[in-house]
Amino acid sequence: MTNIFIKDLGENIPGEKNTIALNSIKEFVTVPYYIDWYRSKESNKVFPIFFQEISDLNPTNKQIPGVLTKNPFFDHTQIKFFIAYYNNKPAGRIMAYIDYNYNKTHGEKIGWLGLFESIESSDIAEMLLETGIKYLKENRCTKITGPAKFNANGEVGLLVDGFDKSPYFMEPYNAPYYTQYFEKYGFKKENDWFSMNTDYLLSNVYMTRIENLIEKMNGTVRNDRWNDFNIRNIDFKNIKSEIKIIKDLYNPIWGKGNHPQFTEMTKEEFDILALGIKAIALEELIFVVEKDGCPVGISVSVPNINEIIIEHDSNNLYMPSKKLFSLKDLKRDLNIFNTIKQRLKSKKFSGMRVLILGVDEKYRKTGIDSKLYYKTTQAAKALGIKHGSGSQLADKNFDILNPLFKIGKVAMTWRVYELKI
Repeated sequence: MTNIFIKDLGENIPGEKNTIALNSIKEFVTVPYYIDWYRSKESNKVFPIFFQEISDLNPTNKQIPGVLTKNPFFDHTQIKFFIAYYNNKPAGRIMAYIDYNYNKTHGEKIGWLGLFESIESSDIAEMLLETGIKYLKENRCTKITGPAKFNANGEVGLLVDGFDKSPYFMEPYNAPYYTQYFEKYGFKKENDWFSMNTDYLLSNVYMTRIENLIEKMNGTVRNDRWNDFNIRNIDFKNIKSEIKIIKDLYNPIWGKGNHPQFTEMTKEEFDILALGIKAIALEELIFVVEKDGCPVGISVSVPNINEIIIEHDSNNLYMPSKKLFSLKDLKRDLNIFNTIKQRLKSKKFSGMRVLILGVDEKYRKTGIDSKLYYKTTQAAKALGIKHGSGSQLADKNFDILNPLFKIGKVAMTWRVYELKI
């Protein structure tokens, strides 16, 4: 394959320079549409909302209120984007980046690869990997981790099992042959992440046990201890204070050793994430656990907006424009957003994704975590939600895996690889 060339889309170095244009990010975002496997009958690929994905990858200061934002992740992250072209058509992509905050936390010089895509060609895949690795080597990295979209706070790992499943909102999905490209190059497994899918049938036995336990405990000493805890829904009218509560819990709970590839989110990063979640959230699916008035746990679930994207694209799949402002691409985003708004108003979704679920370490295995699972499940049932996915769950996080094994089963497995350089 001699007609291959790698296009450099520019670089962002915080506080020094940015040569990445928004049109280049749009060009990068459209590459998956050129991967033939995603158009096959075997694929369950869900293409992202264009302007959401562009905002996620935007290191520039160019913003459009309500449409396009800058991602504050790039305030502490150096990044470069590349696209492979074959016979003048996009044939793959990769981003290589260095998260200064992550390296400071972990005390290593780690580089990351992310959002890898390739047509079924080992030559193109190898050229992309080589290009990303070369950039990280030039910046004195000694180890490479990935693939990922940022770190464990984003979308992490390469899908290695579960290709027959439809991904929920913010769950990575890639072609099955990518695994062989990473392993052939020399990447080794660092750890796995799982999604746990559940429905009424899978969860009924365990939830009934919890319900019976709650009834038996009424009036007992243990019930008095449970009464010290209060589980409430968040209040969107006080969204700023509620976001602060979730943020103050998130970093300490997820910063423990059972969450690999994690680093603390900055206030700016969390504010962007929380406002994005609010745009697609229902109050009934977000809970705060309080002990003597102090927040000690959270559960954040959102409707599975992928089902709306699937409905739209099944009748309107096309080849998007590489230009930032394309009328047909804007129309797609707008149609999907309008449908999301309508569904949120009517509260009619068939699935949900559990994004965040955790209790302060001091109060785990007291029974309050089980009650939180129960509350979340009952709220979903009341809304008519029939199935859900809890993800992404680290293979070493047994505090959450063990109870979820009782109400669901593993649907997807993502693998994070490492390469010493």
